[in-house]
Amino acid sequence: MIEIYICEDNIKQLNALAKYVNNYLLIHNADMKLVQVTSDPNCLLRSISNEHRRIYLLDVGLNSQINGIELASKIREHDMNSKIVFITTHVELAMTTFRYHLEVLDFILKDHPEKMQIRINQVLRLAEERINQDVHIDREYIRVKSGEQMRALKIKDILFIESSVTPHKLTVHLFNSQVSYYGTIKDAENLAPNFFRCHKSFVVNKEHIQSINKKEQEIYLTDGEKIMCSLSAARILSTI
Repeated sequence: MIEIYICEDNIKQLNALAKYVNNYLLIHNADMKLVQVTSDPNCLLRSISNEHRRIYLLDVGLNSQINGIELASKIREHDMNSKIVFITTHVELAMTTFRYHLEVLDFILKDHPEKMQIRINQVLRLAEERINQDVHIDREYIRVKSGEQMRALKIKDILFIESSVTPHKLTVHLFNSQVSYYGTIKDAENLAPNFFRCHKSFVVNKEHIQSINKKEQEIYLTDGEKIMCSLSAARILSTI
């Protein structure tokens, strides 16, 4: 199920957007649901999660302590794969979204209300197609935010993920490079089916385990590297 969230500070326009979305859902056989309609960006922020299968329709000029671009930036901190659409009269702000690396799917202008239903229909159809495509891509890649850039890392090229000395920072070890990003080692284990937390500081890609030394509590990888492994994890991995 793809969830749709709307945030617009003008109540009349907010209700109109909800109506356009519901019209689309009534006519088209889409696996979608309108979950939240709000004029309060803080209310929407409390609903953010890393669910990916979400569409956010956001007003740019929110009459609040944060505007739509800042709201989208906060969404991206938690959910890198959701689809964001701006509803705005300020088309000149499009370039600003590139500076923030927001990966906005589309802009819909309020200047042409007679075209709003058509534009909403188009963008929801496009978002659904992109989200369904992402499902297949996500089986082969993980996406992380390294610095100001979103990086797609091929799972089969990842050897292991290691906790950094910097709190809440992880380092992904690939065959020929390393990528750092903010996250927890607990969450890293769930990024791919072949990932296994072999130590409090390490998540290993099981496809790249060459051998396990239970006595030394070490794992030898296909590239010649070795990482630490707890005794309990070594026992489990030896039976897989």
